Amino acid sequence: MLSTLATPAEAAGHTLDWCMPPWPPDPSQEAFTVLGPAWRSPTPKSVPTGEAFDLVRVAEAPGRLALEYLQRRGVRRGAVFTEYGSWHFFVPPGSAVLPPGTNWPHTVTYLTGQHVTIPGRGTRTAEQAPLHWITRDPAGHLFTAPLFLWAALREFTAAPNLPTTGNTK
Repeated sequence: MLSTLATPAEAAGHTLDWCMPPWPPDPSQEAFTVLGPAWRSPTPKSVPTGEAFDLVRVAEAPGRLALEYLQRRGVRRGAVFTEYGSWHFFVPPGSAVLPPGTNWPHTVTYLTGQHVTIPGRGTRTAEQAPLHWITRDPAGHLFTAPLFLWAALREFTAAPNLPTTGNTK
């Protein structure tokens, strides 16, 4: 059975074992294993994408709909943060590679090989901060299942007249 955390490339029969970091036996330690002290830092920290994780960046409206979709269906989801209204989902490295004939939606930015700043641990609401966590639950889980995220974002970014909520910066 294919894991719900499989990257799209793995689902297409390609393995990415060479670029996957060792995962802790306790999933509640996943975020700390990947991000180290940055996960528990009370202040924003710059972290490199591309080796231990990648990010999928999308506008707030489709991001919110995708997160709600994943939650309702009990699909593996991880930490999500926002910066100036763009939502960032953590995915395993190599999730940019999709099965032939498919691509991430054109409104999605796939981030790998660059530094990004993640919020401080306690920054969970806007509190007039443009950089804050949307969710850090379930505790310690970092990654969202990329295949399901891709499918949700494909659906929600293609829909006309998406509802807008919250910060529109």
